[in-house]
Amino acid sequence: MNTLTSYDWLKHYVDLKGVSVEEFAKRVSLSGPGVEKIYPQGVDLQQVVVGHVTSVEKHPDADKLRLASVDVGEKKALTIVCGGLNLAEDQWVAVALVGARVRWHGEGDLITLEPATIRGVASEGMICAANEIGLAEAFPHAEREILDLGVAIPEMKLKAGTPLADALGLAGDAVLDSEVTTNRVDAMGVVGFAREASAILGKKFLWKPATLKAKGSKKGAPTIHVSEKKLCPRYMAVRLTGVKNGPSPWWLKKRLMQAGLNSISALVDITNYVMLELAQPMHVFDVARLAQGKKGLEISVRLAKKGETLKTFDGNEHHLDEKTLVIADAEGPVAIAGVMGGERSGAYYDTTDIIFEAATFDAVSVRRTARRLNLYSDSQTRFEKGLSPHALPDAIARAVELALDICGGTVVGSVVDERAAVSKPATYRISTKEVDERIGVSIPKATQIRSLRDLGFTVKLVGGTIHATVPWWRDQDIESGQDLVEEIARIYGYANIPPVVPGGTSLLQVDPSIRMEDTLKTIAAGAGLTETYTYSFVSDDLYRKAGYDSSGCLHVQNPLTEEFAFMRTSLLPSLLQVVAENQERAREQRLFEIANVYYPPSTSGVWNDLPDEHLEMGCAFLGDNAFANAKGFVEHVLATHGITDVFWKRLTEKGGFWHAGRSVQAFKDGALLATVGEVAPNILGNMGIDGRVAMVDCPLTSSDGTGLFTHAVHARQYTVPSPFPESKRDLALVVPDRTEYAALSLAIRRVDACVASVEWFDTYAGKGLPEQKKSVAMHLTFSAPNKTLTSEEVDALIARITSAVKKEFGAEVR
Repeated sequence: MNTLTSYDWLKHYVDLKGVSVEEFAKRVSLSGPGVEKIYPQGVDLQQVVVGHVTSVEKHPDADKLRLASVDVGEKKALTIVCGGLNLAEDQWVAVALVGARVRWHGEGDLITLEPATIRGVASEGMICAANEIGLAEAFPHAEREILDLGVAIPEMKLKAGTPLADALGLAGDAVLDSEVTTNRVDAMGVVGFAREASAILGKKFLWKPATLKAKGSKKGAPTIHVSEKKLCPRYMAVRLTGVKNGPSPWWLKKRLMQAGLNSISALVDITNYVMLELAQPMHVFDVARLAQGKKGLEISVRLAKKGETLKTFDGNEHHLDEKTLVIADAEGPVAIAGVMGGERSGAYYDTTDIIFEAATFDAVSVRRTARRLNLYSDSQTRFEKGLSPHALPDAIARAVELALDICGGTVVGSVVDERAAVSKPATYRISTKEVDERIGVSIPKATQIRSLRDLGFTVKLVGGTIHATVPWWRDQDIESGQDLVEEIARIYGYANIPPVVPGGTSLLQVDPSIRMEDTLKTIAAGAGLTETYTYSFVSDDLYRKAGYDSSGCLHVQNPLTEEFAFMRTSLLPSLLQVVAENQERAREQRLFEIANVYYPPSTSGVWNDLPDEHLEMGCAFLGDNAFANAKGFVEHVLATHGITDVFWKRLTEKGGFWHAGRSVQAFKDGALLATVGEVAPNILGNMGIDGRVAMVDCPLTSSDGTGLFTHAVHARQYTVPSPFPESKRDLALVVPDRTEYAALSLAIRRVDACVASVEWFDTYAGKGLPEQKKSVAMHLTFSAPNKTLTSEEVDALIARITSAVKKEFGAEVR
């Protein structure tokens, strides 16, 4: 998962004095979350300043335009022609000076602002709307009208001439786009990211958790019932009254904007801010919109009942099944646990009495619920990765702290904390010697201990053994002493570990098919084919279009979408789809893919858990001479793998995937090596492909021990050329017109080892030959390793050849 984090925000929680954002990104990426991009803030606001409108007059020659006198500091006033409907005297505005880069009316490309004369009046700048200077997301209500800074940011002290980037607190800041691995949910929060940076950079960690003094009385506090403790091991809630909801202050809006979230209202923004800061999702309920129970304000965490529905914040109504965990009041569900809140109980601008909730939900339950409902959120992406129950008190305390500061109000009663069980932190052991052996470098004991302590572990060294107690924010991640090795190694720095090639047996020696697969890819690339990677999952729709039947495929129980509902049994439908998607850009295509296909698991008729996987090669050729190119490529592959005596047979089945009459199959000792042919026209029509496409279906391995790799010659044998002269003869045979040349050639070469080569040069059918007959003419070369063959010996060989082909094919010498 990628996160967006303000560098300035990080500085509040870790001492980064003297560390540039570029250096930070480089060093942290080597040992922690990988910073993929850096977005400097405020760079698009150069030459944009805060202006104060001192007077507004009518334009002398335009009814819809007015002349504004704008103070831009340094005792300088500009006359600007403006058409903004909300332009008013004494207004604080964003002024683009000459040379600024703006987007006219928020559309099109950026342009450089130049002096202009509008209807006869010189205009010395531009009073901007938010979308004209890239701030539409920050100020959505001022997207198309003049950005009134006094209204948009009422708490800000404005001064004419101040660069807008400085006024907004964007100058000098940068947003880090970082990839955080799934197991490190803690690092998806700014505090966790800062903790990582502190350990990696050796800088002081500055964060201090908020404190909330709970009142002893339960009066006014909600009553919480958790009936599914396995699905919700901990649920905390606190009530506040007398709050005043409304727009968030700019600093809060800015943090959300930089993280890619929109500002909604102060109370909702606070929950999102806590999620970004601590990686713990939260929710806020409006007490006035919750239905009261028999005992007053009651909230239940339970499974949905049959027939229940919920309209979520996105405006969609969802039908809930009995596997869906919900938060409910006396009337029914008000939120889908871990996924999204309901529209009915949300906090709005008129909200004055609220409940903040924070909970821990079962990761698998949240994931399955989101898939079933096709409903996703920022909270859900964190819950489904697994969160610690110990994160809740800090999140609740921080939310209350922010609410009291921004919205006012009073905490009512005590904090409600329903918990299934109190878990003890895990402790794992590993010797310092084993750490060195695993990493491959000797790291001082003190360095090993310090690395773990900087990451928050409680560490004791007993003899030569490390005893490390896992901090709560890593309790879903650290599972054994071996995990401690990784923590020490990455803080020590992977770049500091000498690159040494390990000894032992290579994987290529253990499994030759890996080397053969790599060689085959090299051959294909050398032949001008482009390698593709397609998903192992396919849809029923794709299979039907390609003339395949998905009923024999393995069905995925919980597919991400219907496009990924089945495990593929062939590479060809997916390759054909790639051809279709790229035909507008490339009218000639040569593609190949080497990957596994999957069949229902079976061993001697008994079903197992894992599917049968077979490695195959698929190819697709679009363009002129597609079939010839496909067959030539297969012949090249067979030759480079030392496979000889291949028998080619025409494929004549109609109504399937292959074009009857333009498709062939290659066999070796009765085993199928490859199918080559054009795709049937109706299949191409289904796929929307214009032109002819030839494809190759080549099994490389299979459960019955056949496939191209089985017949490949791993050790080549070379024969010394005969020093004796060769004898050449031409032979024309009349055979039935359905006789394959490949079969005829193979039969001739098998007559005697002295038949050095058989080369076709002509096929004739028509006048002078019986119906359903054809003449096949060949150059024959004879050679012996120990002597020159006499004319009589060659004649004898010819006689044996004609006898053999007459017996097998009914051939006659022409």
